[in-house]
Amino acid sequence: MSLFVVFLCEMRYNGIYFGRGGRMQKRRTAMAIVLACAFMLCGCSGSMPSHTLVAKDEYGRFGTQARWVYVADEIADPDRIWERVCDRAEQIESDVSTEDAASSIDRFNKADVGERVEIGQDAYEMLKIAQSVYEETGGAYNPATGLLVDLWGFSPRFHLANYVPEKPYDRENFMEELPDGKYIEAFSSEDILDFGAVELGFDEKENEYYAIKPENARVEVDGEIYTMQLNLGGIGKGYCADEVSAILREEGQIYGYYNVGGSSMSLFADPTREGEIWEITVNSPRSSFRTYYYATLRARDTMISTSGDYEQYYEIDGTRYCHIIDPQTGKPVGAGSHIVCASVVGGTAAEGDARATAICCMDLKEAVDYVSKYADEFRVLFLYYDAEKDSYTAYSNLDEDDWEVDEPTVGREEIK
Repeated sequence: MSLFVVFLCEMRYNGIYFGRGGRMQKRRTAMAIVLACAFMLCGCSGSMPSHTLVAKDEYGRFGTQARWVYVADEIADPDRIWERVCDRAEQIESDVSTEDAASSIDRFNKADVGERVEIGQDAYEMLKIAQSVYEETGGAYNPATGLLVDLWGFSPRFHLANYVPEKPYDRENFMEELPDGKYIEAFSSEDILDFGAVELGFDEKENEYYAIKPENARVEVDGEIYTMQLNLGGIGKGYCADEVSAILREEGQIYGYYNVGGSSMSLFADPTREGEIWEITVNSPRSSFRTYYYATLRARDTMISTSGDYEQYYEIDGTRYCHIIDPQTGKPVGAGSHIVCASVVGGTAAEGDARATAICCMDLKEAVDYVSKYADEFRVLFLYYDAEKDSYTAYSNLDEDDWEVDEPTVGREEIK
């Protein structure tokens, strides 16, 4: 069995695509690519002046690829700015990584129930955003699923070539054997998943941010004690895109984009030129589809976040098990009728990351009701699979001209 990891979205420049699907690369390097092409925005009236586009890439950030694209004659000192961007991204990742023993999240995860843990400001801000979306989605987005993420084999330690089972619930062939049901039940308990009970604050006297693990956030299985574990994988890339976007705007950028892993994008555009919009193609989630991307959406000067069951997954006996864990079932989404992928346009990228993950954990009615309720704050495009009809339908509340379905086997429904 293989663990598949793909980039979810692409940017289109006259047939040149950025962020094509592929396996994650582990090396941490940076490179600059000069692309001399006309910056033509498909679907717009007229054309843009010719520009020299430059792309700088960093591999390994949040376990994926980060890319900055800008117009050469717009940015005076790109190397200095890129260094600033990479330093900020590294600072964010190091504060919330579950692999870094010095990170805020690792300290929280190792803490006992009731213990107060000092956390960094980035971790604090992310956790505050996470709690807001947790409440907004009725718990559909829940970063307290860390134990379940690990149980199902989607923690970073499982990606290592020399993976060795070390915990009582580990399976030697985790992509061929399902977890023991007693662990699924235990790690899905209300106390373990009560993310809203995590207390966050700032101690002015000590000048530190802190988080307190809830007193009841523990469960016992076969004599072993497990406590609440956080995983901010569903929000970290978006938060990074937000922070980098602020830097780039401060540096005067008005054209281009910053993209983390193809799932979290900060789009720029010149608002003084009518019709300057981006076309973002969303990769087809199934090999049976006839097109490489199933849909296209158009946007400018905004944030876009995408999540789906084809980003990381493995298959056992024909059933797909992906990295998105439904807090209500304790199992990966993807069985039966379900939302395959979701793209959120607007709001912050951090919020969009969390919201896209939450939508993938909702049934169709819940998702439609949710996005309709918050239509003034963000818009969505999501793909729904109907198991009874064996059919796919794209749903969106974007303006009619801002999205289209490219895959001929996929239906289209507008959310009113």
